[in-house]
Amino acid sequence: PEQWGNGVAIDHTTDIWAVGIMMYKMLSGKHPLYPLKGTELMVTGFVDEPMPSLREHAPDLPDELVKVIDKSLAKVKSERWQSALALLRALEPFQPGRYTTSKAVNIEESPYAGLAAFQEQDANRFFGRNREIAAMSQRLRECPLMAVVGSSGVGKSSFVRAGVVPALKNSGEAWDISVVRPGRAPLMALAGLLQQIGTDANSATNLNLGDEIEQQKKRAERLREEPGYFGQMLRKHARREKKKILLFVDQFEELYTLVDDVDERLAFTSCLSAAADDPTSPMRVVVSIRSDFLDRCVEDVHFMNELSQGLFFMTAPTRDGMRDSLVLPAEMAGYKFESDKIVDDMLDHLSHTSGALPLLQFTADKLWSERDPGRKMLTSAAYQSLGGVGGALASHADSVLAQIPQDQLKLIRALFMRLVTPERTRAIVAMDDLRQTLGDPADVQRLIDQLVAARLLVVQTGGGGSGATVEIVHESLIHGWPQLRRWIEEGQEDAAFLEQLRNAARQWDTKKRDSGLLWRGEMAEEAGRFVKRFRGQLPPQQQAFLKAVIDMSMRAARVKRTLFIAGSVVVALLLAAAAVALYIINDSRKETERQAEAARAAEKVATEAKNEAEERKVEAEERKVVAEKALADTKAAEAAREEALKAERIAAKEAIESKEALKSALEEAQASEQRAKAAAKEASAARSVAEQRAQEANVARLAATKANADLQVAMKEVEERRRAAEKAKEEALKKLAEQTRGGVVEVLR
Repeated sequence: PEQWGNGVAIDHTTDIWAVGIMMYKMLSGKHPLYPLKGTELMVTGFVDEPMPSLREHAPDLPDELVKVIDKSLAKVKSERWQSALALLRALEPFQPGRYTTSKAVNIEESPYAGLAAFQEQDANRFFGRNREIAAMSQRLRECPLMAVVGSSGVGKSSFVRAGVVPALKNSGEAWDISVVRPGRAPLMALAGLLQQIGTDANSATNLNLGDEIEQQKKRAERLREEPGYFGQMLRKHARREKKKILLFVDQFEELYTLVDDVDERLAFTSCLSAAADDPTSPMRVVVSIRSDFLDRCVEDVHFMNELSQGLFFMTAPTRDGMRDSLVLPAEMAGYKFESDKIVDDMLDHLSHTSGALPLLQFTADKLWSERDPGRKMLTSAAYQSLGGVGGALASHADSVLAQIPQDQLKLIRALFMRLVTPERTRAIVAMDDLRQTLGDPADVQRLIDQLVAARLLVVQTGGGGSGATVEIVHESLIHGWPQLRRWIEEGQEDAAFLEQLRNAARQWDTKKRDSGLLWRGEMAEEAGRFVKRFRGQLPPQQQAFLKAVIDMSMRAARVKRTLFIAGSVVVALLLAAAAVALYIINDSRKETERQAEAARAAEKVATEAKNEAEERKVEAEERKVVAEKALADTKAAEAAREEALKAERIAAKEAIESKEALKSALEEAQASEQRAKAAAKEASAARSVAEQRAQEANVARLAATKANADLQVAMKEVEERRRAAEKAKEEALKKLAEQTRGGVVEVLR
């Protein structure tokens, strides 16, 4: 109209009008003022009557698109789109793959996703990622294995589900899309996918649930041993259906946060590698993974090498992209923000926030619930009442918590703690597991249903016979809800312990309660402390495991006490033996001294007898000389001689007697000497024996002292080394006790 000379200045909005005319003709095949021509057209520029609506010439077009074109052709410049960018954003939902008439926005429903991820059916309200969608779609043509990498809350899942998938489906090629999550049993998830699409030629169609699960387990076991089977079956399905297949593995980090079995993780990644090993095949695999878990993929070198060629890094949406995700969904529903300050404030609050997109969607969703339908506005008053972005999530969770009965608060805390991993990520837990472990199954089910309705939890049912699982709706709730953060911080120690307890108890029970799997050492001590401080209710399996651990620990303590007592007895016996040995040594020494003294006395008597005999012999010889002299001199001497002879005979007799006495004395002396030598020899032998016994007693005493010291050190180490894991099995401990008792008996002998 400005160009028709109606007195209004020409500016950039005139170009918006021109674009509107072109789009009108493209969509309807006619000029909006057809069949007017020439001066009739010029007159229209001076008339206040609105331009004909696109609806008049294209009745089948969506109302939303009609409104965009009609707004471009507003005669009053201020009522048109005020910039080309605004018009571009308004047209964005109508790109191929982003809009179908069957998926138009229902103005009675919220146009925002809230905390939930966008799904494929939400493509018409997913904004701000056009360039990334185009780039990803193009790369998928050449790269069979890709990873969408980004921080938590950046929108990886939404990008693939509501962006890439619709773009592929509307690209003119036939695509079959499958979505799985690793969960706690990743191979079962892949087996369930095969079962769901019926790629196995041996699939039965009339199996009951039990047979179906059993068949799924067999498939999972085959995938573990033959990973190439997975890709083979998917390619077979693609050829049969004459379609390309996209397998989207969402939340890939669950493979490392929820799966402890390294072999199962490697089998899972090998299956994915086998499915996406050829750019010319109809198979494509896309995984979404948090950036802080990307390095964990190095566990499978081949998988990481292939994946590294298809990394697609996602950053947080730009401010303009965030603005689009706020403004455009509302405009599609016929609403607008009362003030740009609302949008700016929300963007300012989230400009440096990790995981801003889900928080933004959640706040917008809560703001939508407080909209003014009369004025079709999202008002500033409603935004202020929410407490802004910061208070929206916490307020919602707190309001839900306030509706929970007081006697259920302990249960809701246990539930949320069960749904958070020690790494503070979401845990996927089987519904049956929660019902069996948290208390009364009916109470648990009612609470879960209530939290699902409040959009704090989600329940998903796996295909192929898998049971329902429960998880927190988004990880931003873990970090953004102060109450949950307090619970996590207060119970962080118990949370890690409970996770270990669950895994250990499950393995122990699966292995027929093998005592070799019971905790020992530091973990057994920690179990004792946990039992004393924990006030919650544990499932029977975990209770039985803890009881078995504590009972075994008490038995081990009793054995240690027995060993200590036995050691003390050994020491006492060794000391007693040493005392007896000392007594024997002293007694032997005294006996030896007595025998030596007797030998010396006998030797002295023999010497005195010999000396006396020699003196008598000398006297006899002197008498004989005197007698012989007297006999030669005189007759008197004869008598003297006779007397001398007589004296000689007497002396001879006495000499003989003395000689016999001397001989007897010598023999007695010799016998005494022999006895003394024998006694001395016996004394020496006794002394040697005594010394040997004393040495043995001293060695025994030192051994006893060392044994006692070693025992004290061992007892001290048991107390001090709280973190040392005792790896010896109960049988070994019993055997040690038997050997120790055998050693005690040997010492006593």
